[in-house]
Amino acid sequence: MNAAVIARPPSRRAIVMAHFDTSGGFAPHVCHALSAYRDVADHLVVASNSARRLPASLTTIVDGFLPRANVGYDFGAWRDGLATIRTGDFDEVLCVNDSVFGPLANIAPTLTDPRIAEADLWGMVLSDQNARRDAPRVPHLQSWFLGLRRRLLESDAFHAFWRSGEPCATKLDIIEQYEIGFTARMVDAGLRVAGLYDATRAPRVTLREVWPHLSSAAPRRSWRLIRKSRRQSHNPSELLWWRLWDAGVPYVKVGLFTKNHYGLDLRRVIAELQARFDYDAGFIKDHLARNG
Repeated sequence: MNAAVIARPPSRRAIVMAHFDTSGGFAPHVCHALSAYRDVADHLVVASNSARRLPASLTTIVDGFLPRANVGYDFGAWRDGLATIRTGDFDEVLCVNDSVFGPLANIAPTLTDPRIAEADLWGMVLSDQNARRDAPRVPHLQSWFLGLRRRLLESDAFHAFWRSGEPCATKLDIIEQYEIGFTARMVDAGLRVAGLYDATRAPRVTLREVWPHLSSAAPRRSWRLIRKSRRQSHNPSELLWWRLWDAGVPYVKVGLFTKNHYGLDLRRVIAELQARFDYDAGFIKDHLARNG
């Protein structure tokens, strides 16, 4: 007689988005992201550091909306957003923010990628860029997308991290104490960490990779790209967007367009995005028109 097969209940996922907009509203690319997250979330929360209410178009998409003072940056918003849900009811909680354009494609396959299957804490990018040039390089997940699995959610280290949190004065302090510190504390607790793009194992940037972005018509920008790309430590999300896409990361950083720290040819970035993804580049152009 065959043994009875006991069906495993489907996994449940909550998503908490940390939101901030200088106008106090919701940009089109953020509305797009929330619609995409609705398809993969059993519960969707927005903790906003700027908006006082949801636009009507989002009221049927978002389950929980938390307007709050702009204190603590994203980690402050996530802490308060997480406090509105029973984390024990979920197998996974995603903490995301609005500093990226995307998902550029269906996010569902990314969430079941075998490279992150055994991780307790995972993200899109595992970076080793230090917060300060004189600081040691510490592998950490970039905090614009963090996946928290049940073993982590039930750990003493996770709850102790949020209890010990204090407001930070600057964004640099947030990176050191929270972004880098969160991964470090979870690793110290014996939890498993993985990233879809692992900068700690990636080869150094080659001149061939950045060559398409160089131009004799823009010598200062091109020299900045050559100089900064030769450094051993860099931000892969803003410099190596093509590597992230090749690794299955369906996002591109807003800061790549608004700051362009590395001196990339942004027209090439948009052209490649349109060639590879069915994503409305108008979201990017709208954001740049409103924010520069």
